[in-house]
Amino acid sequence: MSSENLRNALDKVDIGRFDQIIPARRAQIAKSAAEMPLAGDKYNTNIIAASLHPTSQTMTVTDVKDLPGAKVFRLKSDSPAPFAAGQYISVEAVIGNTVTSRPYAVSSSPADAAKGFYEITVKRVRDGFVSSYILDNWKVGTTVTCSAPEGELYYEPLRDSRYVVGLAGGSGITPFLSMARAIRDGVEDFDLTLLYGCRREDEILYREELDELANSVPSFRVVYVLSDESKEGYESGFLSCAMINKYKPSEDYTVFVCGPAAMYEYERGEIAKLGLPARRVRYEAAGTPAAPDGTSAQYTITVDLPDKRIKIPAKSDETILTSLERSGIKTKNRCRSGECGWCRTRLRSGDIYAPESAESRRRSDVEYGFIHPCVTFPRSDLHIMVDTDLGEVKIEVKDMKKKERKMGLIMAIIISLAMGVLVAFLIPKFNPQAAEQQPVAIRYISNILMSVVTGIIVAFIVPLGRIGRALTKKANANPPSMKFTLLNSIPMAVGNTLIVSLVCSLVGVLMARSHMPPEALANVPPFLPMWLVSWAQLLGPTLVVSYILAVLLSPFVSQAVGLGGPPTGGDIPRDNR
Repeated sequence: MSSENLRNALDKVDIGRFDQIIPARRAQIAKSAAEMPLAGDKYNTNIIAASLHPTSQTMTVTDVKDLPGAKVFRLKSDSPAPFAAGQYISVEAVIGNTVTSRPYAVSSSPADAAKGFYEITVKRVRDGFVSSYILDNWKVGTTVTCSAPEGELYYEPLRDSRYVVGLAGGSGITPFLSMARAIRDGVEDFDLTLLYGCRREDEILYREELDELANSVPSFRVVYVLSDESKEGYESGFLSCAMINKYKPSEDYTVFVCGPAAMYEYERGEIAKLGLPARRVRYEAAGTPAAPDGTSAQYTITVDLPDKRIKIPAKSDETILTSLERSGIKTKNRCRSGECGWCRTRLRSGDIYAPESAESRRRSDVEYGFIHPCVTFPRSDLHIMVDTDLGEVKIEVKDMKKKERKMGLIMAIIISLAMGVLVAFLIPKFNPQAAEQQPVAIRYISNILMSVVTGIIVAFIVPLGRIGRALTKKANANPPSMKFTLLNSIPMAVGNTLIVSLVCSLVGVLMARSHMPPEALANVPPFLPMWLVSWAQLLGPTLVVSYILAVLLSPFVSQAVGLGGPPTGGDIPRDNR
């Protein structure tokens, strides 16, 4: 359908029918049964879903094995969530005041999850904050909190070729060990050729088991590649394009990569030479990227949480996630590589740096100011919103109330100004004695000032906006419909008119009586009746004028302060229908 035909079709839509949506829904709700439905977590489908995809898991260390420079921890629970070979779990660690986490690939077979356990391998790294803590503190009986299995490095027959070339570096062997075990157990069905790169022979992890698997599983083979040694039975060098071409299958194949960040930088260039389509290459989450070059600077991050706003220190050479964790703020995260999106956070202001290699945000997130704190570094003071759908609503509601007060004040000034002019014009007609006491210019200026001051006081004291919202809510009118504008304008017009005209008539009568000689006073009504008559004379015309002004101007003032635009006859603006 062309845009012109679409516009013609939309022009025929009766937008006014949208006024009936909310009343119809309320009527339907009123007809519903009085019994409370089952809670969401009581339905069998949701129970199964929660067991397959738990928010977190509590497990216990039941066995610890030593490897060269690493340890294997067996984590057991009654029913750990199932996983695909190659996925990881994010393990929580509380170190001092810091609550942090790290992802570790599950090295056990998916079949072992049905037996009640995972196995992860933790290698000691220089200055490793969490790995050192785990290796030094975890023992049999330690309780561990971890996430459900996550990650994209797993075999998917609809996406991947049957033949997979795995490139492993150092402790990056663990997801491939899980795949080899899964092939052995019949959980997975694909051919895996593993090129395992290490610096030296003594750094090879799981050497005996890998050899045993290669000898017993026809669809698995392993090639060891040493970068710092030359030994018989081993390839020498790096996992280059030439090395891959030497061992790749003759058929179409997929490449999986897991290892340290430096390896990824190298492999991206080598794999590009193979000419494989993007869907045939999968990288495991690479971990936190290196900080940008330059002198470390100190910044302050303003953090909006669901229930409060705080300020924390930050460094330009640390990720925003690290700064949050150092300040004791526990946030959602999994991969710590910018891939999973669990830590997605709103950036309200400030400059940031995110390495291109770790940039995996959706284009809409980039456009609307969302970041992944796990791979983002501050370049200035920042203002962010963490886990703040609720917090953002609270802030927006607070901002909305400010805008409503601003609109009420502006409308009070406009209406009061017009009323001051109108009262000054009507005084000679209704109260000639008062008009004779002042020059025309003074009469206009004094009435305008008196009206505006009174209108401002009314705007601050009387909740006219709240009354207007109550009227529109009761009538099921929604902005920016004409029905909403007509109802919402009533309190603004009537409230201001009643009080301002009351004050203006009072002052006018007092001035008139103060200048009357005694004999004239004897021939006029007493003060109260005279005041009420004067007020009634002013009330009619001023009420009409103020209401017309409110109806005509309030939509445009509302738009100017950010509350919405002029009415269009329905509850949806035609430009956005």
